[in-house]
Amino acid sequence: MAKAKLFGAIVMSAQSIDLTIVNLRNLETVERVSAPVALGDRLFTEGGIDYDVVDEAVSALRGFQQLMTDDGVTDERVVASHTITDAENISYVRDQIYTKTGLTVHFMTVSEELMFRYQAAAAYLPNFRELIDEGTVLIQIGASSITLMVFQAGELTLTRELQLGPMQVAQKMAQLEHQVDTYEDVLADYLHSKLLDVWRLLPEKQFKQVILMGSKLTLLENLIPENKRALALSHADFNQRFDQVMTLSDQELEDQEQLPEMEVNEVAPTFLLLNELFDTMQIETVWVSNIKLLDGFVVHHAAETGQLKLNWDFNETMISAAKNLAKRYQVDQAHQKKVLTFAVQLFDRLRKIHGLGPRERLLLQLAAILQDTGLYLDANQHAFHSEYIIRASEVLGLDLTEQFAVAAIARYHSSRAPSAGLSHLSRLPLEARLTIAKLAAILRLADALDDSHRAKISKISVSIRKQTFTVTATANDDIELEKWTFSQKGTFFREVFGLQPILKRKGTL
Repeated sequence: MAKAKLFGAIVMSAQSIDLTIVNLRNLETVERVSAPVALGDRLFTEGGIDYDVVDEAVSALRGFQQLMTDDGVTDERVVASHTITDAENISYVRDQIYTKTGLTVHFMTVSEELMFRYQAAAAYLPNFRELIDEGTVLIQIGASSITLMVFQAGELTLTRELQLGPMQVAQKMAQLEHQVDTYEDVLADYLHSKLLDVWRLLPEKQFKQVILMGSKLTLLENLIPENKRALALSHADFNQRFDQVMTLSDQELEDQEQLPEMEVNEVAPTFLLLNELFDTMQIETVWVSNIKLLDGFVVHHAAETGQLKLNWDFNETMISAAKNLAKRYQVDQAHQKKVLTFAVQLFDRLRKIHGLGPRERLLLQLAAILQDTGLYLDANQHAFHSEYIIRASEVLGLDLTEQFAVAAIARYHSSRAPSAGLSHLSRLPLEARLTIAKLAAILRLADALDDSHRAKISKISVSIRKQTFTVTATANDDIELEKWTFSQKGTFFREVFGLQPILKRKGTL
């Protein structure tokens, strides 16, 4: 029997660097280790990563490299959570790590981390589909932030990140802790005020259950039976654990609960935050999991490389999430549906010419869905507002370059053509800019085919000749506006593909 190919995954976060070595075909863990490196120790107060800590990180990574060599790892990846990538000196830190270890660190976005957690839950929680069909909120508690993923009828309808991670809150409130006798009451008030925005956005439907995951749940995770990934607690069970934990002294937390000293001051922010969430949402059941971001990264890589088959269409999940984001900005759904359909048809018909693949097709779909979000802010130059909204939003599953690409494609769907060199995207590699240009050129034509927003064109067919790209539209109505707009927007298409786009109509008037 052939020896299993092992994968080494390393995640760098605010308080630790973690390694897991796994067989991707069955997700069996060969080795899992953690190094307590406090990369975020002064991140929230001073904005950077201390260089003594960088040396600790390099030492830990070298140790991990030796472990991977000993275990025969054939592939490895290193990623950094979005928390530490916000450090002012992160580029220098990344370069030092590469120079001293040869490891390249990929910076994750919030959107990527959301997808990794989604995929981990799908892989490791047997009842995950049932939970999201019924409606649930997946709450991730990290060192610097918390994220909420709201599911209704099986769809991800809302994501929200809040800078309320226990480590960040503890650092911000450290001085106050020693100035007042009622620190926990003040802390509870602080958390309550910061969560008000969440209650405004949450749907009116009451959620009976939540799923917890993250790096700051040690005192709940230790209730999970060995070899299990999750445990269901009633709200009363949580309250009992809350009362027990909140009465323990710092020393008792270390001695009785084996909590690391560096995490003791994070207990109150964690439990008071959860208490506020559960009480306000009137939660009945809490599913506590020991699933980490590291697990999600492994599942993602296994699925992406085709070594793990999950009965889940994550591309469709991304599309559904984007549609729900567009709904928040009151996008015209009938127009959105038409543009999305036409964009995909044009992309598929041009496949041999543009040379792009499935991932780029997905980016085009996301841009088509979100292109008109800017109308919510202002009808004048709405495409610029769409670009801003997309860049500032959590578009599930996209890395930083992809998010910039989707935003730029949406920006250029309108009548104003981009400059020949996409000058405002000069920071992106040439290949990325070419991809944006091709997808923007396609989206501009797709949008033109429903310029009246009256769904006049029922279907299209495409014919490609040596120098022309002819779209024949079936319509039993006048489409002169669509023809005029198609001609205007077609100029950029010709620049990009070297084909003259032509729109013809067939049908009776």
